[in-house]
Amino acid sequence: MNQAHTLSASLTGLRTLLFIAGNIALPHLFHLIPGGGVAFLPIYWFTLIGVLSCGLTVGLSAALLSPLLGWLIFGAPAAVMLPDMLLKGTMLALGAAFISRRLGNSIPTAALSVSLAWLLSALTEWPFTGAAYAFQDLVTGLPGLVLMSIVAPWVARKV
Repeated sequence: MNQAHTLSASLTGLRTLLFIAGNIALPHLFHLIPGGGVAFLPIYWFTLIGVLSCGLTVGLSAALLSPLLGWLIFGAPAAVMLPDMLLKGTMLALGAAFISRRLGNSIPTAALSVSLAWLLSALTEWPFTGAAYAFQDLVTGLPGLVLMSIVAPWVARKV
């Protein structure tokens, strides 16, 4: 490996760790607001930012490792929530990578990615949990989905 490739890999690894840390820390801040975690879905923000700024590998790493490490270190999110969070984070990373490759890094791209991820997640969960649970994030998390769609492309351009 040459030095440029080694430096690039090191920077990507560092960015991945920062996005994972952001996905773990941001929920703690939003949970200081009553109902803030449910309304703003903060554990997914750095997944979307990671995909839009660094690509699928970084975003998917953040999507999968953030909830697991948060649970192992802090006991949050609750173990019962992990499958749901892992599914939604994975769908978000895959959808954002697919859509941003075709449409670029913009607010409409992020909004489409978030909408697609939550719709596909809900349809996947529906047979197991029922419609009310499967689609609840589309209702209760609407402020977070909208805010994430606006903030993530802007932050992704800055990092």
